[in-house]
Amino acid sequence: MIGKRAHLTIGHLKRHVPPGSGLGEAIAVMDIAQDLLLAHLHERGVFDLVTFKGGTALRKLFAGTAGRFSTDIDLAAVDLREDRQELAAVVASESEVSLGPFSFHPHESRGRWRIVITSDLGDPEASLKLDVGPPCWLAPAPRDFVALPTHHQYGFALPALPCVPLEEIVTEKIARLARTATARDAADLLWAATTSPHSQFDRGLVRALAVLKVWVDNHGLGPAWAAALNPAPFDPDVWLSPRPRWDDEQIGLLTHPPPPLDQLERDLFTHYEWLRELTHDQRRIAKAHGGDRTLVLRTLRTVLTAPFDPAALY
Repeated sequence: MIGKRAHLTIGHLKRHVPPGSGLGEAIAVMDIAQDLLLAHLHERGVFDLVTFKGGTALRKLFAGTAGRFSTDIDLAAVDLREDRQELAAVVASESEVSLGPFSFHPHESRGRWRIVITSDLGDPEASLKLDVGPPCWLAPAPRDFVALPTHHQYGFALPALPCVPLEEIVTEKIARLARTATARDAADLLWAATTSPHSQFDRGLVRALAVLKVWVDNHGLGPAWAAALNPAPFDPDVWLSPRPRWDDEQIGLLTHPPPPLDQLERDLFTHYEWLRELTHDQRRIAKAHGGDRTLVLRTLRTVLTAPFDPAALY
């Protein structure tokens, strides 16, 4: 059983966060508890139904201790026909479990699931947000956890999890920053652009995906992709311009020292200047006109590698 042979102490928690970071043991409790929960969900077959994505996937499977702590469990449905609310309920039901020193308690409010963690080692102040989105556009692949010293205390080997490619994680954060200004997304993008070998991600593919994601954020697509709140076109000049205000919620909690937002902004713009290099069709799609649906679908079919029928997009 996951966690049955875990040997974790307060000392292990203190060593799990960066030395001198000022982050408390509660953050380490959450981060380690996520590992055990993800392993449990894998053991229960949940990852036959969903793919791992988002900021937590970035930390666990790409960045390790260099990555930002994340409180979300972001998943993508594998089957386009799956009811995502029902799928989230399945994941939540499998998350009602005790694993080693951790207990997990999912609860739903207005169609959103959160998972409260309690622990013999202390209780995190924040809960885990559970979200199941539509299928990814790029084919997922199994990816190992980045090895950390604390993993040796778990009493089992962490499994490889099916994960979206880094290009799609980066793309979703770029698209989100077209309509909002979340410092955590900017920090993740900067990490991806400056950390070898991950910084070698396919920029041409990301540009192509980014304008498509933004168009879908504006108009939705098929039955699975709903339009986002407060959508905006993708204008590289606007994207690469100073924001009136960055939403730095959780940045101070989850990274230490928290990055100076003006420096974060300057570095982000420097490393993503290549977003200006759009083709003629990409510039047209970036304007997010609803009448360009045919062009969007045709273009999407050229980059789509996920195993679902493109006809379902119509």
